Amino acid sequence: MIDSVEIAVAAGDGGDGIVSFRHKKFVPRGGPDGGDGGNGGDIVLIADRQVSTLSRFHDRRLQEAESGQRGEPFRRTGKSGQLLEIRLPPGCEVLDVTNGSAAELVADLTEDGARVVIVRGGRGGRGNRRFATSTRQAPKFAQHGVLGERRRLRIELKLLADIGLIGLPNTGKSTLLRAWSAATPKVASYPFTTLEPELGVVRVDYDSFVAADMPGLIEGASRGVGLGHEFLQHIERTRVLVHIVDMTSEDPVADRALINAELEAFGHGLAEKPQIIALNKLDDADAGARLELLEESGALDALGEPRMVISALTRDGTDGLARRALQTLRDAIEEEGRSASSPVLRPEPRRRRFTIEHVDGVAVVEGRSAVRWAETLDLENNEARYELFDRLRRMGVKRALERSGVKPGDPVRIGAAELRWEG
Repeated sequence: MIDSVEIAVAAGDGGDGIVSFRHKKFVPRGGPDGGDGGNGGDIVLIADRQVSTLSRFHDRRLQEAESGQRGEPFRRTGKSGQLLEIRLPPGCEVLDVTNGSAAELVADLTEDGARVVIVRGGRGGRGNRRFATSTRQAPKFAQHGVLGERRRLRIELKLLADIGLIGLPNTGKSTLLRAWSAATPKVASYPFTTLEPELGVVRVDYDSFVAADMPGLIEGASRGVGLGHEFLQHIERTRVLVHIVDMTSEDPVADRALINAELEAFGHGLAEKPQIIALNKLDDADAGARLELLEESGALDALGEPRMVISALTRDGTDGLARRALQTLRDAIEEEGRSASSPVLRPEPRRRRFTIEHVDGVAVVEGRSAVRWAETLDLENNEARYELFDRLRRMGVKRALERSGVKPGDPVRIGAAELRWEG
């Protein structure tokens, strides 16, 4: 099972607008008729319960949406690029690792059908007809399309389950899941027979819940020993834990304490989840004798958690445990509802349209609209360059630059475009 992958995603680029003039017999007013370029396609992530793994991304191939087509004569707009849908298993967290620094959570697809646009396609460029004015009736320039957004993502699958079965290796977790559901996890008499989480639907009367058989944890799991972090993170998405304790062990109480210590060391709220202790393997005579001794000594009472006696192998007590787990799950959901605070809506701060900063003697302008125009117009074309300066004047960039001390001939950088200020 592949539960963490990194992929690169690239939205489609916008198509270029074109320069075109209509020359047709008996049409006295032809003029510019260059069409706009089509918009680039977005990339959308969708949670789909019919997808269960991330294995299709193991080759880390670039996921790329379709780009828009260039404009056409007769004012025809180029075809827009088709969006790309990427279907992921529910329970995926999507983190942006583009800059190689601390990963930023950008999407959490917990519910089937959840959608998020992860990168947006570039806007198509304008054709020359869009730049015609009363004083410039035959513009000989057009606008390039905007590049689509690009990101590098890390996708982490954290299984969604109501109940998590935890415990040391070979305590009977897989056997219990088999007794509860139609799942068929591997069962054997040696440790670590479960190497990846296994899900099963457990039906209780007219209700049901999803249980996950977690691979056995060992001492040091919170530090990555054994299967470690790879599967501790899956427990984060469960609401209730059923802690399977092997009563044939020499010290079941110590075994249970070891696992709880690892949950607490890992953090993320694992130690605070409701637990039910399932004292397993009571079909064994030695286990029954050990249970009696622990009950007489009061060691079990000191555990402080609800406990039930079962034999997953013979299925004795497993139905009762399922009912107890379901009721604990209902209580947990109800408690979550009570503790959920009402959302507080606050107005977002107004974003400045642009900023100006002087770096090494160069005035650097940052701002979505200003950068888009500077990067998509051909500044070698006099008409296009005049259009840019006119746009900057209308956006207030000209006044702000001059107030900051920029004079004609000074270098100015707007996005990736560099030019000499003409005032």
